[in-house]
This record gives sequence, structure tokens and C-alpha cells, in this order.
Amino acid sequence: PLCDRNPERTLLHTPCGRHTQKNREPAMSQHLKQQMQTKIREKGDIEQDLEALRKELQSLGAGMDDSLVDKEGFPIADKDVHGIRILRNKIIRRKNDHEAMMHEIERIMFKYHEVLKKEKTDAVAKQKAQLQQQAKDKVLRLHKELLEKDPKLSKAEALKKAIKMMAGTAKKSVETKTQEKSRMEEGKNGGSKILSPSQSLDPLERFKTMKAFLVVDTVSPDSPAERAGLKQFDEILKLGSINHKNQTSEALRNIVAHSEGKPIELVVKRGNDRGGGLEKLILVPKRWRGQGLLGCFLKPVT
Repeated sequence: PLCDRNPERTLLHTPCGRHTQKNREPAMSQHLKQQMQTKIREKGDIEQDLEALRKELQSLGAGMDDSLVDKEGFPIADKDVHGIRILRNKIIRRKNDHEAMMHEIERIMFKYHEVLKKEKTDAVAKQKAQLQQQAKDKVLRLHKELLEKDPKLSKAEALKKAIKMMAGTAKKSVETKTQEKSRMEEGKNGGSKILSPSQSLDPLERFKTMKAFLVVDTVSPDSPAERAGLKQFDEILKLGSINHKNQTSEALRNIVAHSEGKPIELVVKRGNDRGGGLEKLILVPKRWRGQGLLGCFLKPVT
């Protein structure tokens, strides 16, 4: 390829395969997100079909489980037995389509979060590498300048001085940024300095402004929910990565289903004190003698 024969001209021409592959990687999460949205729309179409088929079946005076024969085993005369059986078969097929679509959506969603996490990790690593290279380049420039100013200085001594100067510059930059951030916080809070959530002594400080989106209605004895410490009337502010801003019933089902045997961090509000009463719990969804993976009933906060 042209970029292999003449690297200096690479930027003036279309990159070769190895470069385009690298550039396509960050778009993978976007592709999966679009794919997931398409599948969700298709799921909605299936649900509309099912609703229409159920209404048509009801118009024939029958349900999915109603008998179509009399006590003697003959077809009921006043019912369109053939039409009812056709509709039932259609409903069963669309239900199977719906179940398969739900599994596909869950698979794509799991892959999406996995890829998104990798892309963020790669972006952080790339940024770190760039910063390290910039620091190295700056040290080399300082090293060259020191040698030019003082020819008697040895290369080793010049390198030590350059590294020391670089470290001092970096420290001063951090201190300046910290001071600027403190002044901004003081300005926002009427001149009184407050700690940010990351600096606060209370690890739950940042959750005090969050809204609850679920409330615990019942907790079954000896269930995973009870072992985690959940109590009736607890208000849930955070369940894994889900909060009041991004919560949906589908997201809740998925996080529980994909976390079987794995710990999920919860933050709950207990009692009537809106400014406090917060607790952090660890819930591990798993099979137990009762129904479901949690053993509790959660209601949306109204």
C-alpha cells in the first residue's frame, strides 16, 4: 500500500487497512447502540401484532385456552373453530418471535456495555500515553536547552535538572488548577468553601441529592434481598449502574438477569430524613427456594 511505501505521504492519502481498522473501533459501541434500537423497534412491532391478533381472537368469542369442542367431543357449532385455531397458531408464533427478540436485545445490550467499557479504557490509556510522550518531549527540549546554555554541564546532570524542572512545573500546574477550582467553588457557594463529593468524608454524600425510583414493598424471609439487608419501605436511589435518570423496567430486568451470582451495589434511603438515612448494600441475585432471583417486590416511586 502507498502508506507503507512512503510513510511521509500517509496523511495526504487514504489510510491503509490497519489504520482504518483502528479508526473504526471507537464506532463499534455506536453501531451496537443503533442495532439495539432497531431490535427494540422490531420488538414493538411484534407486540402490536400480538395485540391485534388477540383482539381478533376475542372478536371470535374465544381465548387461547377456551375449549372448541362440546362435552361429546364435537366442534362447537356457533364458533369459527378453523379461524380460531389459525389465530391461535399465529399468536403462538409471534410469542416465540417476541421471546427470541428479547434474548437478542439482551445479548446486544450486554455486548454494548462490554464494548463501551473497553472503549473508555482504551481512550484513557491513549490519553495517558499522549501525556507521557508530551512530558518526555518537554524533558528532551529542556535537556537540550540546558546543554546549550552551559556546555560544561554533563548530559547526565542536564537530564537530572530537566526532569527536576519538569516535575516542578507539573506540581505548580496542579496547585494552580486546585486553587482555581477552590475559588470557583467558593464563588458558587457564597464564599464558603465546601468539599466536593470525592473529597467528602461521607462516601454517600453525592447520593443525597439523588431521587429514589423504586421502593421495597415486601421482602421474603431467607431471600437474597433479606440477606443483603433490604427492608420494607426502603427507597432505592441506585441499583448497580441504574438511577432515576436512566431507569427503565427493561434495564432493571436485564441487570438482574445478567448479574445472577454477581454482586450489585445498592444505595437505599431509610426513614423519613431526606437529607440522610442512606445505606450502601450489596445484593447478589441468585436462585433460592422462592420465586425470582431477588425475593422482594419493588414498586416504582410515584
